[in-house]
Amino acid sequence: MKKPVVDYTKLRPSNITSKEYRHLLLLLGWVAYLIMYVVTERFIPPEKCHIVHSKVDDLVPFNEYFAFFYVSWYLFMVWSLLMFALYDIKNFVRAQKLIVGMQVVAVITYILWPSVQNLRPDHFERSNIFTWMMGTLYKIDTPTGVCPSLHVGYTLAVMSAWIATKDLKIIKKLLLSLWAFMICISVLFVKQHSFTDVWAAVIMYLFLELLLLGRKKLGKRRLGDRRDGELLRDIDAMHYVMPLMYPNRCDNEAYIRLTVDISKTEEYIRQFNLTHPDNRISIFDLVIAAALKTIRLRPQMNRFIANQTMYQRNCVTAAFTVKKEFKDDGDETLARIVAEDSDTLESICYKVRQQISLCKTQDDESTQAMNIIKKIPGKHIIGAIARFLDKHGWMPQSVIATDPYQCSVVLTNLGSIGMDIGYHHLMNWGTNSIFIIVGTKKNNPHFDQYGNITMKKEIDLAFTIDERISDGFYYGRSLRMMRSFIENPALMERPLCEE
Repeated sequence: MKKPVVDYTKLRPSNITSKEYRHLLLLLGWVAYLIMYVVTERFIPPEKCHIVHSKVDDLVPFNEYFAFFYVSWYLFMVWSLLMFALYDIKNFVRAQKLIVGMQVVAVITYILWPSVQNLRPDHFERSNIFTWMMGTLYKIDTPTGVCPSLHVGYTLAVMSAWIATKDLKIIKKLLLSLWAFMICISVLFVKQHSFTDVWAAVIMYLFLELLLLGRKKLGKRRLGDRRDGELLRDIDAMHYVMPLMYPNRCDNEAYIRLTVDISKTEEYIRQFNLTHPDNRISIFDLVIAAALKTIRLRPQMNRFIANQTMYQRNCVTAAFTVKKEFKDDGDETLARIVAEDSDTLESICYKVRQQISLCKTQDDESTQAMNIIKKIPGKHIIGAIARFLDKHGWMPQSVIATDPYQCSVVLTNLGSIGMDIGYHHLMNWGTNSIFIIVGTKKNNPHFDQYGNITMKKEIDLAFTIDERISDGFYYGRSLRMMRSFIENPALMERPLCEE
């Protein structure tokens, strides 16, 4: 059994303010709130409250079976806070800070703008354990002090702490998220809250998340920035307007073919592999490294457009697909490389080897998430929610951890399966603006001015680029730079950020 991070057997009233136990003082917020709840319930009569109602409420029928999820909230809250208090103090503090903030906001709102809802049914059409539960709740809990809904607010606060937990597996995060979602919508079906109370709770949560925790999370981010990119505020008028006129990435694909002389490159690879037998490299590794270095030195190549707005990506990343077995039914998994400024050709190639080795033996995080989503009913609803979250950059990192279409560049090596280049389309999903296909090695004839033929070993690269992120002149210079890196790999032995 996992050992608690704090020995609570030594907790005494005299030492509760010590560094080891003082996080428990945040629980006093519950005591203060309960006192104020009783006060507001007693001294603010229903006739002085504002009636909360939404048109959505009329569309949502009463369903007593949602009482199961509504009541499970008590278990969800107690169990979650207990687990955090025992094993994750940091996220206990995170959740409790949000909860205390919500208690303060709610009490002030209930006093200055008291609310009531008249949605509860006059009678139950059926008699069962669920209607009995709701009847009991209706007697205990009055329909006043409902906006914003703390049932929903507290659930979001605790759920955000679970998502922030680093050592929790993706399947557990998804199951907990599903539980939290069912709790949040249950308040509508059992007629404990109006839809207005729910969205008010969401706004309250987002406000407190930004106010209490946003500083650490945002760092240097300003209003308008995303988690994965900085809003470009000084672009020219044409590049500002283009995303508005042409909103879809797939409608703005530019195709470029680049032929690279690899005569010197292959000799470099042979010499490198002789001196580094434990970290061998291939032509595909060099292409990945060249793409990353080019993108690092040519920042406009690392832009992306999302929600009709242009951003500068925060990091330089590359992704590619790994086939576990070269069979028709062989599984595919996703690999992702995050480049650091200090990376060199050798370190990037090492990262590529590590990713390929990992992908051959196990599924990546995104594949695990997709396997779980595949088993959940309501695929169209899930798809609509996912697209909305992706559009605004709110998709959980655990779900898109290795998603290639959230990277600076996606590459595929058709040459490894004996195929020549083609052009791969971009996706409207994600933020990827560049796709590179690596073809097969060929001996091509070259003619000089006198008609003499020289054979050169070459490889073709096919680029698909979102034409809205820059202009043709910039693309041309960037691709020539990448070609020079592949033809002269020694240029990549220096750190990625060095010219």
